[in-house]
Amino acid sequence: MEALLTNVPFSPAVMNMFRDAVVVTDAQGIILQVNQAYQDISGYHEDELIGQPPAKIKSGRHSKVFYESMWHALTTHGVWEGEIWDRRKNAEVYPKWLKIQAVRNDEGEITHYVGVFHETSNSSPSFHEKERLANIDPLTGLYNRHCYREFLARMIRTVAPNDRLVQLYLDIDRFKEINERYGYVVGDDLIAILAERIRIVWHEINDALLYPIQRDQEQLIGRFSGDEFLMAFRFDAREDIDLNQLLERLSATLSEPYKIRGHIIKVSCSIGTAQLNVDANDDDELISHAESAMYIAKQTGGDRSMIFTQSIQEQIERRKLIQQSLLQAVEDQEFELYYQPKIGGLSRRVCGYEALVRWNHPTLGMLSPVEFIPIAEESGAILPLGDWIFENACRYAKSLNDIGLIDLPVAINVSAIQLSDPSWLDRLMLTIDKVQLPPHLIELELTESQLLTDIENSTDIINYIRSRGIKVALDDFGTGYSSLSYLRNLPLDTLKIDRSFVSHLQEDQENYDLAIIKAVTTLAKQLGMALVAEGVEQATQERILRDIGCDQLQGYLYSKPIPAEEFLELCLKGLIHKQQE
Repeated sequence: MEALLTNVPFSPAVMNMFRDAVVVTDAQGIILQVNQAYQDISGYHEDELIGQPPAKIKSGRHSKVFYESMWHALTTHGVWEGEIWDRRKNAEVYPKWLKIQAVRNDEGEITHYVGVFHETSNSSPSFHEKERLANIDPLTGLYNRHCYREFLARMIRTVAPNDRLVQLYLDIDRFKEINERYGYVVGDDLIAILAERIRIVWHEINDALLYPIQRDQEQLIGRFSGDEFLMAFRFDAREDIDLNQLLERLSATLSEPYKIRGHIIKVSCSIGTAQLNVDANDDDELISHAESAMYIAKQTGGDRSMIFTQSIQEQIERRKLIQQSLLQAVEDQEFELYYQPKIGGLSRRVCGYEALVRWNHPTLGMLSPVEFIPIAEESGAILPLGDWIFENACRYAKSLNDIGLIDLPVAINVSAIQLSDPSWLDRLMLTIDKVQLPPHLIELELTESQLLTDIENSTDIINYIRSRGIKVALDDFGTGYSSLSYLRNLPLDTLKIDRSFVSHLQEDQENYDLAIIKAVTTLAKQLGMALVAEGVEQATQERILRDIGCDQLQGYLYSKPIPAEEFLELCLKGLIHKQQE
C-alpha cells in the first residue's frame, strides 16, 4: 500500500476536505486513494479498496457496453459524468451521480483518474441534482426532449455558414412487440444498452473527423420518447462525409444481438435524417423533417434509413390529409366495398367472396386500403370504419341471400385494433341482429400477428365468435409468427395461404413453396380446416393447387376485386373464366 500511496495526487487531509465521496485511481483504474465519505457510503475500509480494481464494487446492473462507453469518453475526452449503480459491502445496490476527471502529466499522458460522487437516492436532492433530473433521461443518462432541443438550438446559433449540421431521428422497429413478448424490464434494459451503443458510435464518428469542431464539446444525443432517440453531428465544411456510410455504420452497430436477462434479442431501427440550411432552418423544422424521413423509413418496412427530401415532405402532407379526412369520409359515404370471388377447387364455381374497401377521396381520387388502413389504425379511425365495413358487407350478403344466392359466405377483414376493443364484439352482434344475416354466412379474417400477440385473449374471442355460428379464418398464413402448437390450439375454420407461396408455383417443378403448400394442405385436412390459396394468377398455379387438394382458390385468374353490381352479375352468370382487366 505504501508504494501505491507515493504516487497519489492528494494528501489524506485534502481528500477529507470534500463532503462528497472521492476516489483516486491510476491510469489503469486501480484504486489508490479514497476519502472518509467514500468509506462511509460504500461500507468498505480503505485497506479493502486500495490496490483493487473498481470491479470490486460493481452492481451488475450495467452492461459491458456501458463501461466501454465510459472508458472511451475518459480516454478520448478526459471526462465522464452520469448516474451509475454500485454495490456496498453489505451487498446493497445503490445509485450515485459520478463525475470522473482524467489527470494528465506535462506530456499529456493520463496518469490518474479522480472520481467524485454523491448518492442520488436521498429524498432532498441538491440544486444540481434537481437541475440534472430536469434535463437528463433517468433510464439512459441522455438528454431528455426539452434539454436536447435547447442544446440543438444553441448549437445552431454557433454554426458557421459552410458547416454541416446533420440531425438524426431514430426509432426502434416493433418495440411494442418486444415489450409484450419479454416484458417491460427487458424492454428498459434494451433501451439502456441501445443508448450506450449510440454513444459509442457518436464518439467514434467524431473521433474520426479530420477537422473536428465538437471534439471538446458535449455529445448531442437525446431520448425523445419511449423508443425514439435523437443525435446530431456537426461537420467542418472540409470533411468528406458520406452520410449513407454513416447511417450504415450506425444501423450495423445497433442491429447486433442484445443479450438481456437470458434472452438474445435482435432488433432493427428506422432512421431519418435532415440537414440544417438544406432541409430546415431552425431546430423545430430540423427535428420535424428528420422525424418525417424516419416515418417513411418505417412505413416502407423498417430496418432502413431515409434522407429527407421534398418527396418525403409531400408523402407526409398526403398522409396528414388522409388522416384528417378519415372520420368525415365515413359519414359522407366516400367508401365503397369491392368484392373478390373465391372459386371452389373442384367445382370451379363461386363458393364465397371477400369484401375489400376502397376510398374515393374527393381530392386524391381512388385510394387503396394499403395506403389508408394503416393510417386509420394509427389514428383510431379504424373502429368506425371497421364498423361501417362490417355492416355494409353484411347488408350486401343479405341481399344476395334474399335473391337466392345462398351459401355464399362473405369474408371480412378484422384489424388488431378492433380485436382489442372491449365493445367490438357487442357492436358486431348487434349489427348481425339488425341486418338479420345468418351468422354462418360471415367469415372473419384475422392475421397471425393479431392472434399471437395475446393468444389467450384471442382464443377466448374466437371461441365466442364461433359459438354464435360465425366462421374464423387465419389470413396470410406462413408470413407472420406461425407456430404449429398455436395452430393446434386455435379454434379456426379456414387457413389462407399467402400469395407469396403461390406466386412461385410452376408446372413439373418441385420447390420449397410447393413443399410448404403440400404440408399445409395435409395439416389443414388433419385439423378439419378449409384451405384457401390467395394470389392465383396463372392456369398452371390453378392446376397444381387443384391437384394438391386445395379447397378454394382466389386471385386475378378469376377476377380482381370488383364493385357490388359487377360481382352480382358474375354470380348470376356463374362466371368461371378469367375476367379481363
